[in-house]
Amino acid sequence: MSIIASVFYWLTRPFIRTKVVIDYSLDLSTLSQNQQISYVLTTDSFTDKLAFEQACREHNLASPFSKLKIQFKSFNRTFGVKPIKSIFKNEKTHMRDTLAEGQKILQQVELSQQDVLFVPVMICWGRSPGVERKATDDQNKIGIWDLVAATIQATPLRKFFIVLFSGRHNFVRISKPVSLQKMVANHGTSVDAAHKLMRVARIHFERQRLVATGPKIMARQAFFNSMLASPALKRALQDEMKTKDISLVEAKKNANKLLHEIAGDYNETYVRFFSRILTWVWNKIYNGIRVHNSDELRELAQKGHEIVYVPCHRSHMDYLLLTYVIYHQGLVPPHIAAGINLNFWPAGPIFRKAGAFFLRRSFKGNKLYSAVFREYLSQLFIKGYPVKYYTEGGRSRTGRLLPPKTGMLAMTIQAMLRGIDRPITLVPVYIGYEHVMEVNTYLKELQGKNKEKESVFAIFKALRNLKNYGHGDVNFGKPINLNEILNQTEPDWRSLITVDDVVKPKWLTPVVNHTANLVMENINDAAVINTVNLCAMALLTSENHALPRDEMDELIEFYLQLQQAVPYSDKVKLPSLTSSEVIDEAIRLEKVESENDEYGTIIRLDDTNAILMSYYRNNVVHLFAVPSVIAGIILTRRNSTKRDVVEIVSSLIPLLRDEFFMTITDLELYIDNTIEYFESHDVIQLNSDGEFLVDRQSDGYSQLNLLARIMKDTLQRYALTFNRVAQLDGVQRGELERDCLKLAKRLLKLHDLKAPEYFDKKVISGLVTCIREQKLVKIDEAGLMHLSTEGEQTANYINSLLSTEVLQSLKSLG
Repeated sequence: MSIIASVFYWLTRPFIRTKVVIDYSLDLSTLSQNQQISYVLTTDSFTDKLAFEQACREHNLASPFSKLKIQFKSFNRTFGVKPIKSIFKNEKTHMRDTLAEGQKILQQVELSQQDVLFVPVMICWGRSPGVERKATDDQNKIGIWDLVAATIQATPLRKFFIVLFSGRHNFVRISKPVSLQKMVANHGTSVDAAHKLMRVARIHFERQRLVATGPKIMARQAFFNSMLASPALKRALQDEMKTKDISLVEAKKNANKLLHEIAGDYNETYVRFFSRILTWVWNKIYNGIRVHNSDELRELAQKGHEIVYVPCHRSHMDYLLLTYVIYHQGLVPPHIAAGINLNFWPAGPIFRKAGAFFLRRSFKGNKLYSAVFREYLSQLFIKGYPVKYYTEGGRSRTGRLLPPKTGMLAMTIQAMLRGIDRPITLVPVYIGYEHVMEVNTYLKELQGKNKEKESVFAIFKALRNLKNYGHGDVNFGKPINLNEILNQTEPDWRSLITVDDVVKPKWLTPVVNHTANLVMENINDAAVINTVNLCAMALLTSENHALPRDEMDELIEFYLQLQQAVPYSDKVKLPSLTSSEVIDEAIRLEKVESENDEYGTIIRLDDTNAILMSYYRNNVVHLFAVPSVIAGIILTRRNSTKRDVVEIVSSLIPLLRDEFFMTITDLELYIDNTIEYFESHDVIQLNSDGEFLVDRQSDGYSQLNLLARIMKDTLQRYALTFNRVAQLDGVQRGELERDCLKLAKRLLKLHDLKAPEYFDKKVISGLVTCIREQKLVKIDEAGLMHLSTEGEQTANYINSLLSTEVLQSLKSLG
């Protein structure tokens, strides 16, 4: 750096704080060792380079103020693709000089045969999207915030205000470099080649800026007025007038009131302020927030996709955590669909400013509300705002994914039939915690206690109990392009596009149901195995929920290697810790207890934690479901072979897929790989007849036995349902569900099970629905269910995998 640049760097440093986002898993270590790099900025502004200098020092990159040497010639290391407004040089002269400089670099690269990497660097001063002005607004009226907002091609005076007000919210995004040798080889060294390079860079930066800030925000009441003037709401207002016999003015008042109840009021200043508060909160209660697979997300946004985030719902913390992560990944925060129960003071107004919009649990009986909400959601998509909603509808009380609610997804597809000109992509998101702050209340609610109403007092109570919660994980799953789904399932869907009407074609419901299940599958495919759910998996299957530390260490390693050797999905994330470090971390988080005696260390769960830990186990139980069933078959069915395993697992897989949203495509290959893993770890052997042999005195037997117990609770619940149908030999659906719920609670007490899903009516109801859809029961003329031939076979398989004690209990129940 020159002396002048160095002086200004230290003078402005207190006013500039830079947040750096690196694209596409770019390895900056390779750039830090390479001096043959040139930075492409939006403008070659001295102030922008001061901000970027911070990022360069943080990541050990060449300074933007240094010179680029190509053979014996020196060039400026940075150049801008847009001119700076200046009284000393007009824009045409500036661009001519920049093009000439770019052409000289290309020519020198060709002459010297030395490659230079062009690194695009987008610099944002603040993340405000700006305000969408109406044509009637005074275009010459400029306030202080207009000075700050004009961050591109700003004059020195405006740059002063920008640094003063937005300098500490500076955002730098470093993109994948471009090889100038390849550029020269493909396009030559002419002025046209340099001009093309600059044009591509300008488009690149414009897209990146839109990704970071989002489209301009329309004034709230102006937004309402534009919606009230839409054809769909005009018809809804006419229906409201006729139904309630009121005037148009009164109908508009009713609609306006509903809009105020529903609509968000996004304000980037609030988001920025609460980002700072949340940074403090996360540092206080978490050891870190781990973010996975965000690169693909940024690429989608830059390609112009309308992004709809569809995360799982574990906790109220999800609202804050996911928005925070998205913001810090350099993306515009989404508008968030939140339950009306969260619209209480002070949380409601705060959430609105962060982009939340509120919806009632049911739209039934209020046509105007339904019309207003649909129009609001459609307008969010049309204007290009990202959206987030929870397909489960509410928080999971068991730790497993809930059956999806399809209302918001149906409205999303209907919005596509309004003629949105961008592809809409759903982004499933797995959110996992090593501690869920509401977990203590979930079991009580499942056992019948009324759900506590959200209030300001509940907030203060939660804040008082904040402590070390371990890590949080956000893993972005495989995106789902809705346009591609519709093209595959209904190729003629575009013929239904209409600007005015809410279209509900016959194919909508099956397509929505298919897509909803795909969302849940992709969420589970992106599961994260963490310290707590690993320890829960190990201890909940052991006698008295305790294991010698060395055995637990080996068991956890066995599970981790199983996921590495036979991965459930390429999106699943494993811990970076060793098995011993996993146990140490669980002890620090007070999830398990460690006791020493003269023979060594015992890791155990007390009764309270045993119940609570089942919640965390359920987050990832689907990853081990099929290996657990395979282990159970090998242990409980003597002389079993691979053919037996394939036959039994194939019979059970429809139930497992329905309950756990499983996505194993080639089941037989998955079974082969799992058995091969067992063999390679000396857990099983095969005799000459292909029968499985297990040495019951070996460590492998213990590991296989504990693995088999992972699915014990689930299989007992299946057996309870099938055996109840067989016992009654003709039962109505409602009666079966009530009986199963009562008997499940009894089974919990008889066998000391730690399975909160036994209390969940939705789980029982979902299982009954599945066995009906899979034709495992037949329905007589009176609507009574009886086991079909296939159902009897499945019931026999399930019963064969249960212990004698549990099977006897099941047969004696009722």
